[in-house]
Amino acid sequence: MAEKKKPKEQKITGAEKKQRGLFKKKRAGIVLTRDEVKQIKAGRKKLRRDMRRAGIKSKKEFELTASSMGLYFDKRKPLVLFWWWLRGKGIWFLLALGALALAALYGISYITELRGHFTISMSGDMFREGFTISETAGFENPTSHLFATPAEGVPCISIYDIPENVDDIDGAHNADYFAYTFYLRNEGETARDIDWVLRLNSESLSVSDAAWAMIFLDGKMQFYAKADENGNIQCLPAADDNTRGYTKAPLYEKALYPDEQYEIIKSMGEMTFWRVKPKPFISELSIDSGRITDIQPFEVHKFTVVIWLEGDDPQCTNDLIGGHLGFEFYMEMVEENDTAE
Repeated sequence: MAEKKKPKEQKITGAEKKQRGLFKKKRAGIVLTRDEVKQIKAGRKKLRRDMRRAGIKSKKEFELTASSMGLYFDKRKPLVLFWWWLRGKGIWFLLALGALALAALYGISYITELRGHFTISMSGDMFREGFTISETAGFENPTSHLFATPAEGVPCISIYDIPENVDDIDGAHNADYFAYTFYLRNEGETARDIDWVLRLNSESLSVSDAAWAMIFLDGKMQFYAKADENGNIQCLPAADDNTRGYTKAPLYEKALYPDEQYEIIKSMGEMTFWRVKPKPFISELSIDSGRITDIQPFEVHKFTVVIWLEGDDPQCTNDLIGGHLGFEFYMEMVEENDTAE
């Protein structure tokens, strides 16, 4: 009787592939898979190319931007290196250790020079579960992170000047403001929940005091501004000023909560005057956060972030000239046992 062939062993693929070698690359203390290492290296390469196209060639800004997007590897721990040195490889690693020390000192010297980039990234577990993001609804170039250069030399404008179609243009579409549209898709096999947050990651001259923001999620918008020094909403016009108002409610039809963010001051014949009421930032460094639940396989969600300097805001003065802002939009998986909103 012919001997039966042994079934072929199933190859380990995807996120199950482990790194080889003594020193495994880590991020935030977690050993990465070979696919994750490959993804980070590819992301760093793409980011470097995008920044050079934007005229940004500084290695300082590249490393800080890459770090904010999760495109980095942990530095080697000295005790591990010393153990390797005891095994006879020390002379080479001492040289490398010296280089790392110089790099660390160099990094400290430039940390305050970060410009106002806008980054979009997601956690490693979202990538492993199959989530991707893209500048286009067709996901022609899916990725785990996106990067946009800032709008430079922008004037102070009004919420009244934000166009009605600001949510209809993919990718970056800067004018007298900054705007960026992107898409999230679940390419995994199971439905999952994700949390998101838009937060400030760099600033000079307290520009955020006069910066207003909009966040569109699947076509529905909310807008935001820092609360005043007493913690009150910075309404425009002010809550105690009923002598004037906007002659239309800008983007009213797209507002998620129009009754909360717009108020009629008065009507004169066919003319109506409006007050706008931005939601306050949820913290000093975060504009807002939220959760999207039960994202099914191949379900897509659309985001647009708009940031501008509100010229009617009392904090928008000449003192802000030369300042900058940097923002990041970050998403992470909700643990399956964490269902609380």
